[in-house]
Amino acid sequence: MSDFLGSFGLRYGRPLIEGALEVEGILELPAGTLRNILPSARPSIPTRNWRFERHHSAPVCPDCISDGKPHHHSWRHSFVTACSEHGLRLVDECPMCGENFMPGRGGYDSCHCGCPLDRLPRNQALEVEVALSALISGDMHPARSALPPALAFRTPVDIGEFVYFLASVEVETETGKQGKTPLPKNLAEATAFLEPVFSTFCDWPARFECAVSARLSNSGAPTAPMRLGKWYQRLNAFDGQAYNDFHATLGKVVQREFDGAYAGGADAPSDMRNWVSAAEAAKILHIRADRLVDATAKQRIPGRKYASGFGHRHTMIHRDTVADIARDRQRFIDKTTAREVFGISRKQYDLLAEAGFICRFIPETLPPLVDGQHDSVAIKRFVADTASTATEVEGTTVALKDLNLRFTTDAAALKEVFCRISNGRLRPAKGSTDGRFAGFRFSRKEVDTIIAAVRHGPGLTIQLVAELTGWKDQCVAQWCKQGLIQHEEYPHAGKVGRIISQEDLCRFQMEYVPVSTLAGQLGTSARHLMTTLSNIGIETIGAFQDGTAWRGHLLKLSDLASARKTTQ
Repeated sequence: MSDFLGSFGLRYGRPLIEGALEVEGILELPAGTLRNILPSARPSIPTRNWRFERHHSAPVCPDCISDGKPHHHSWRHSFVTACSEHGLRLVDECPMCGENFMPGRGGYDSCHCGCPLDRLPRNQALEVEVALSALISGDMHPARSALPPALAFRTPVDIGEFVYFLASVEVETETGKQGKTPLPKNLAEATAFLEPVFSTFCDWPARFECAVSARLSNSGAPTAPMRLGKWYQRLNAFDGQAYNDFHATLGKVVQREFDGAYAGGADAPSDMRNWVSAAEAAKILHIRADRLVDATAKQRIPGRKYASGFGHRHTMIHRDTVADIARDRQRFIDKTTAREVFGISRKQYDLLAEAGFICRFIPETLPPLVDGQHDSVAIKRFVADTASTATEVEGTTVALKDLNLRFTTDAAALKEVFCRISNGRLRPAKGSTDGRFAGFRFSRKEVDTIIAAVRHGPGLTIQLVAELTGWKDQCVAQWCKQGLIQHEEYPHAGKVGRIISQEDLCRFQMEYVPVSTLAGQLGTSARHLMTTLSNIGIETIGAFQDGTAWRGHLLKLSDLASARKTTQ
């Protein structure tokens, strides 16, 4: 491998691992190829944990080399000392040159000095060595029956850290700090380092019980956690079913040998492992621990309280309760997230809220310890139900996201449209309901009808009157201002809108006729008609000046009738 990488100017190590994407380009590999086989700080399997990567030796199995099999990636783990397939101890020292096999030196089947690897001495590994190597490698092997039952068929991703914990507690460091023990550099050091682990597994659970008992008796502290110290905290960091045997055994020993004021989480092995401290629950939920303590004190969530020998109070919360809180916190979302789910803007959210659309998703009573008020489940259910009512729409459509104050300045009309959508009276168009709610499209004709009805009720706008009669809307507006057409006023876009009922329009048409309309019927011009009528004493009304011209001349039908009688 070293020769192959060297031909590309590469060398195996941290730079290659951290620059995996660039290396894939150099080697012309598909993206993601190296990511699945290189070690990392957060691996998906224990054997690819960068922390336990061997840097000072590269052991091999002679039988695997003889069979032409590739070097197994598990051999790179500091705690793997045996080949689980052949039951042999790995070899990392060359019998010819006396040096350790090193990463990046030598070939596939030979040492850098030329010694063939398939001729290396073969030594049978102990059953516990094979069991531990198979455990770390994730191989199902009969030797694993020698392990604690919970580990016989499970390989937790943090098993390397757990093995390091069991081995390092027996090693004295220069600083005296636990967890600072250096890793073994070769197989000989690894075998010596793992001796406490081998002993624990070979004599399970007696050896582990003795270790717990010794720690309890070495201190006169009033509580079990204080006597066990950092060791107890480090053990509790390993959770999950794979470690149940260790926690259960710890609980049995504490229950049997400790009679102090507070036994901590080890008091009840069968039950208390399902309880976590408020601090640990807070880390799981990503909230402050004091919120959990306060909620427990106010009985908003179930919990237990314990008092330690020094008067400290400990709040414990069941894991099921923590899981329920986590589900509720995920379910209830804040305003910003709710807008993202709908796909709407801040302004449109406010319009929907004013229309009473949003309140249906905010329950009166919220679960404890949630930060948001909006029920995401109810939102998704409403969107799905609305999508299921989609219908065929003829003509143009308008998307919900476009129904805003730029579409119409009448906020009241928009609110009515939203209410119709909310109660299902305005249904979306088929083919528009696959995405977010903001993309649902609705009939433009129906939306305009709703807006028109809200804006001016059952009457006619000036524009509509002008369209129906052929009069200029400018003239109609002036006649309204002069009081010739009865109407109702309403605020519109900061100005005044006018609504004319059909009765008032008919009354106006019974009293007046525009000069232009009458001139058109008589086949003459409006100017000639006004001159002729003026000569017989009939004057127009309702006129207004528009620039240099006068428009909107009206004739009273009663004046025309009187003039006709006079001429007869």
